[in-house]
Amino acid sequence: MRGHIAKKGNKYYVVVDIGKNYKTGKRQQKWFSGYDKKEEAEYALAEIIYKLKQGNLVLPDNTRLGEYLIYWLERYKKKLATTTYNTYNSIINNHLIPNLGNIPLQQLKPLHIEDYYYQKQNELSQRTLLHHHRVLSLALKNAVGWQLIPNNPCDYVEAPKPKKYKATALTPEQSKELLNLVKDTDMETPITLILATGIRRGELLALTWNDIDFDNKILSIDKSLAVDEETKELIIKEPKSKSSIRTISLSDGTINILKQHKVKQNEEKLKLGKYYKDNNLVFATPDGSLINPSTFSKKFGNIIKGSNLPHIRLHDLRHTNATLMLKSKIPAKVASERLGHSNTATTLDIYSHVLKSMQEEAADKLDKMLGF
Repeated sequence: MRGHIAKKGNKYYVVVDIGKNYKTGKRQQKWFSGYDKKEEAEYALAEIIYKLKQGNLVLPDNTRLGEYLIYWLERYKKKLATTTYNTYNSIINNHLIPNLGNIPLQQLKPLHIEDYYYQKQNELSQRTLLHHHRVLSLALKNAVGWQLIPNNPCDYVEAPKPKKYKATALTPEQSKELLNLVKDTDMETPITLILATGIRRGELLALTWNDIDFDNKILSIDKSLAVDEETKELIIKEPKSKSSIRTISLSDGTINILKQHKVKQNEEKLKLGKYYKDNNLVFATPDGSLINPSTFSKKFGNIIKGSNLPHIRLHDLRHTNATLMLKSKIPAKVASERLGHSNTATTLDIYSHVLKSMQEEAADKLDKMLGF
């Protein structure tokens, strides 16, 4: 980093070469206020260059937050999956820029962000606002790293706190009741598969018949169905994490139900003939198209509403599967692998309430064995 002293009239100025502008790519210089004596300017030059090298001096810039966010997203997009990029793009262009975009980046304060969350709290859920917070915080973290701002205003703002949903797991008796409710309907096989494997909704609706090895009784999961935040189209993408790519052993009972489902589906194909869109999907609409995840969840919700079962979400069937595995003394490592968790600790953390009841059961058994 270079600099020199320039004299204008009776004043001395510090001129520093700070490289290329991050937006335009053009070489730029910064001038610092005039000094009465050359010695003062020389001392200031040395101090300014030192602070710049240490990253402790942020130079004035008139970039607005909106301009920066657009620039940042374009730079950052190569690190993001398509759906994640579209989500970020929607948050930035539909929410952050209209509300905060005109504020100069270097003048953005924690209070601006707090006000944004306050204004949006009746429009968006706390969980959605938490996503906004994470995107803005990540973008501003990079701005600090690029020495555009001295610190991240998001660090001084309390992140929105979504209400933690308390999962409800069905008992074995309730699970059997649910299976009786859906018997001989188009929901029988998917509900059975979720209860038997703990498969996620997106993974379930992306399954093709190539993913099922009937001979070896193995289900392979390597993709997921999602809704593109930007286009609202249904897309097949990679699962949420590397650990989600897995194989699951299936029971004879589950295999038989899948075989029966395939026979019924083939009959439907023959009826529709050329009008059937054969995407080789295990679960599809009557014409063979992808099933919208929200439509599938609503259909499940209607089944629950018309029953005596607890009002649970579709995702609670995954929790039911996990709970039943742990209560059946299936090792946590096996349960973790079947569920697609990153490690056993994740499984144990999520289902700590199950372990607590098992601890109590273990204590009672020990009491009996020891004669207490």
